[in-house]
Amino acid sequence: MDLRSPVVTSLVGAAILVAAAGGAFVLVRDADILALRLPTKALAPTRHALETPRDAVEHFQCNRCHVVPGIEPASAALSENCVTCHEAITAGRLDLWYKDAEVRRWKEHLTHLMRTPDLGSLGQRVKRSWLVSWLQAPHAVRPLYGATMPRMKLGPRDAELLADFLHVTEEDSNDPPSGDAEAGRLLYEKYACATCHFRGDAPTEALAYGSPEFRTASARRRAPDLKHVRARMSLAQLRQWLRAPRAILPDTEMPAFAFTSKEVEDLAAFLREPTTEKTSAPRAPYKPRRLEREVHYPEVAKKLTRHLCYHCHSDSRRAGDQGPGNSGGFGYGGVSLDLATREGLLRGIKREGQFRGLPDRMEDGTPRLVASLLARRAELDGQLHASVLGMPLGLPPIPDEDIDLIYTWIEQGAPR
Repeated sequence: MDLRSPVVTSLVGAAILVAAAGGAFVLVRDADILALRLPTKALAPTRHALETPRDAVEHFQCNRCHVVPGIEPASAALSENCVTCHEAITAGRLDLWYKDAEVRRWKEHLTHLMRTPDLGSLGQRVKRSWLVSWLQAPHAVRPLYGATMPRMKLGPRDAELLADFLHVTEEDSNDPPSGDAEAGRLLYEKYACATCHFRGDAPTEALAYGSPEFRTASARRRAPDLKHVRARMSLAQLRQWLRAPRAILPDTEMPAFAFTSKEVEDLAAFLREPTTEKTSAPRAPYKPRRLEREVHYPEVAKKLTRHLCYHCHSDSRRAGDQGPGNSGGFGYGGVSLDLATREGLLRGIKREGQFRGLPDRMEDGTPRLVASLLARRAELDGQLHASVLGMPLGLPPIPDEDIDLIYTWIEQGAPR
């Protein structure tokens, strides 16, 4: 073939144009990924007085995790957005721009914060009183979701402002459902609702950060524990959801059943009944044990700081936003806690104008860092520690063996 012929020349030219167009598309598509390498501004909240619903949404940075209709930007930039970044990794959008080994490692660890609930129709799905209460003391609603709403420095008025912004106004009427609860129970079994839903029988005590249970099918992960139905939803909301779930939440994996009006009433009567959970004595708080071997910083860093804690307590040498736990975010001011380096760990948290160092101990002698890891267990059940914020924020508690590891390292004097 003559490479100088008009036909070949045209084909080569067309191929170059297509390649250039394809490259331009990739560059435009991945502009937010390329921007990860650029310095960013710190996102710590600057508002001191929250007067309007929008003030509250911006102050508590709801768009770090959610798409928030009505504010700009509706989603935070990739460098500050937990969920969007995880979605970009799983979609392969970082494959071209980062080392294969790094991307592979990220994909192996990605279990939590893969998506968040749609806020656009929240007013059709939850009661105002429940939302206002839950925002102040968030607990696990979807047991296999992995993540929960972060516990923020948020009072009743702040919660009311957020509910106003999200147009959540519904409250329950005093009218009970007119259906037959026993008939509703039989329908629940007939349609195999327990395939996706728990109803007071979730194994939350066994679930820790990264547990295999969190890799279950998407529908089961997203399905809420139905023991919360009466508290979360008004009777009117429940009826409408049972009739046409996708009219309320288009991306729901809840099937649409052709229930009759009587079946809707029967199911509503059953779902609003109190669940008969097994009552047992509260678990004794976990007591970390000191390992009988020496623990060095690289092991702690591999398990915790560089893999997990780094996201919110980023390296202080990084320009701009260093995470909610360092330069501030989610309504918290910056406390300069850098858990990405050994030096940052030794420096500790900045409180009342000075760094507290490691270990910064509680009154009972427990290192504060360890106390925060322990507090996260109780938070999932809505039990809040007055002076300790459970960590990892908004995620399942880390396994006992990891708590033992960091506890041992601290008690051994944080060896290199």
